Amino acid sequence: MRFLVVFLSLALSACTLGSDASPEASTTTTADEEIVLERVESEEETFRVVQLMDDIEHGWAVDWLPDGRLLITERPGRILLVDGGTATALDNVPEVWAQNQGGMLDIRVAPNYEENGWIYMSYSLKEGDTGGTVLARAQLDGTSLTNVEEVYRQTPFLSPDYHFGSRIAFLNDGTLAVSMGERGQRREQTVDIPTPTASVGATVRLNMDGTVPEDNPFVESDEGLDAVYSYGHRNQQGMAIHPETGAIWQHEHGPHGGDELNLVEAGANYGWPDVSYGDTYSDQTPIGGTEAEGVTNPVEYWDPSPALSGMTFYTGDKFPNWQNHLFMGALARQKVMRLTLDGQNVTHQEELLSGELGRIRDVATGPDGYLYLLTDAPEGGLYRLEPVE
Repeated sequence: MRFLVVFLSLALSACTLGSDASPEASTTTTADEEIVLERVESEEETFRVVQLMDDIEHGWAVDWLPDGRLLITERPGRILLVDGGTATALDNVPEVWAQNQGGMLDIRVAPNYEENGWIYMSYSLKEGDTGGTVLARAQLDGTSLTNVEEVYRQTPFLSPDYHFGSRIAFLNDGTLAVSMGERGQRREQTVDIPTPTASVGATVRLNMDGTVPEDNPFVESDEGLDAVYSYGHRNQQGMAIHPETGAIWQHEHGPHGGDELNLVEAGANYGWPDVSYGDTYSDQTPIGGTEAEGVTNPVEYWDPSPALSGMTFYTGDKFPNWQNHLFMGALARQKVMRLTLDGQNVTHQEELLSGELGRIRDVATGPDGYLYLLTDAPEGGLYRLEPVE
């Protein structure tokens, strides 16, 4: 165990454990929060950046409990509960496949948490020589997860230790969606994609208890799995629900270039690998074409690739000029991207904090109305954007 600095704000503090071992309880000291950027003037808002936590080991996702306590996942397999001046690694966290890009991934507090106490999480799991992305849920009892149950597992499990996805989003109709990465599959490999016959490179839609909604596009059909909602995706590490339309927006990693922003619709095929806007890393030869019959084109794509991860529609009250704008983190390009939308079209883009904080893994609108950023590094951090005059 190692002791870390904690920056106290909105019941925030910091802690991480320094190995890939099983989670264990840990407390930390407290200190003042740190302003790391005094003034950033963007096109629409002026803000400062405050670091609230440091030394988070490969943080992946952040979400809030109704009482203001914070949940943060660390990819090596921990979930941190931040309460007042202390952060605790929860007990009874599911075992994960913490290798390469795998581990503990997304976490989301159910919208009706105060009624049932469910917390949903996604992670990579290995069984034998294969593995895949799993969605589970649990309840919180003190500093331990309880009633842990698997809700859905990717079908089939495969051997690569990368491209797991994965983000969770709650839809306005009371169902949930979870993105499942393509697991490195391309032509002449284990799984025939793009087809909806596997939840590899797919968006899965479920009822909150893991059963399948009757109106999923392939229910009672031989064409695909009942749980599959959309398919032909690559490695989708961002998903958010539009606050006004309820539409599912999702971004995914392209190969060597070609990151995509997609409007996800029932039964739609997004083309990977028959359609791609990137190429191979080895010799830069094209992968597929840029259009094909029956394939839904992306709303936007980027080449070179920013390596997108995490996304949120800003719905807070601290930055009125950003209302309903789409924010996405970028890993390779180490920045935040702000997009404005008009229906199904991107009308404007702005880059924020390029190279200032490191690899942005998650972006979230906090219940206090601020915008939060989580960085992916051996000693990553949690940051809050605050308006300044």
